[in-house]
Amino acid sequence: MQEVVRPRVADVASTFESDLRGLATTGMATGFVEHLLNAVPEPEGWEVGEALAECALRQDSGRKVHWPWNTVRDRRTPRASLPGSDLVGFYGEGDSVLLLFGEVKTSSDANTPPNVMYGGSGMAWQLEQSATRLDIQHALLKWLHSRCQSEPYRDLYEKAVGRYLKSEGKELLLVGILIRDTAPSEFDLKSRGQALSKKLSKPTRIELIAWYLPIPIAEWPKLLKEEAS
Repeated sequence: MQEVVRPRVADVASTFESDLRGLATTGMATGFVEHLLNAVPEPEGWEVGEALAECALRQDSGRKVHWPWNTVRDRRTPRASLPGSDLVGFYGEGDSVLLLFGEVKTSSDANTPPNVMYGGSGMAWQLEQSATRLDIQHALLKWLHSRCQSEPYRDLYEKAVGRYLKSEGKELLLVGILIRDTAPSEFDLKSRGQALSKKLSKPTRIELIAWYLPIPIAEWPKLLKEEAS
C-alpha cells in the first residue's frame, strides 16, 4: 500500500515541498516551512479508497488506464470532496482510446447493498448522470483539456474525444468501484448493475467492481502513516 497508494494520496511526485524549502532563506523561515508542511490532516478512509482505486486500475496488467492529473492538487481546502467524477482519465483499447469516468465508494456499512449505492450521492445515480448529462460531460472534457496540453496525454485526449464526438456522446467507459471491509456479497452490486444496464445502452460501457479488504477502513490512514515512518 505504501509504494503505490501513499504517493497518490500525498502527491509526493509534486515539487511543491522542495520548492517551498528552497524559498526559505533564514533559519526561522526554514522552521516555519516544516511546521507548514506538517500541518496536513490525516487522510480519511474515502481518500485512501479513491487513491487505491486509481492505483489498482492503472497497475492492472489487463488494462491500459491513464490518469493525466492527480485530483488531490485541485483541492482548495483540506479533505475537500471535489464535485464531479472521482475518476477522470483514459482507457486504452488497442489503437483506440476511450474516455473513462468513474465513481469510488468506500463503505463499512453492514447493509447489502450498502447505502452508498443509492440516492443522489450514490454510485448508480452518479454514473448515470455522467453518462447522460451533457453539462457534466462538458465540464469533464474542459477539465481534461487543460490538463492534456502535452504528450502523451494530448494524443490520448484527441483520440478519446474524437471517438466520443463521433458517437454523439455515447462511447465512453463508466467504472464504479466499491471498496468494503465486510464479507463479500454479489448483492452489493447486482441490483444497481441491472438497473444501469436498462438505462444505458451500447456503445456506452459500464463496469462495476467490488473489492473486499481484510483491514478495517478506519485503520487505512494509520496504516499509511506507519508504513511511511
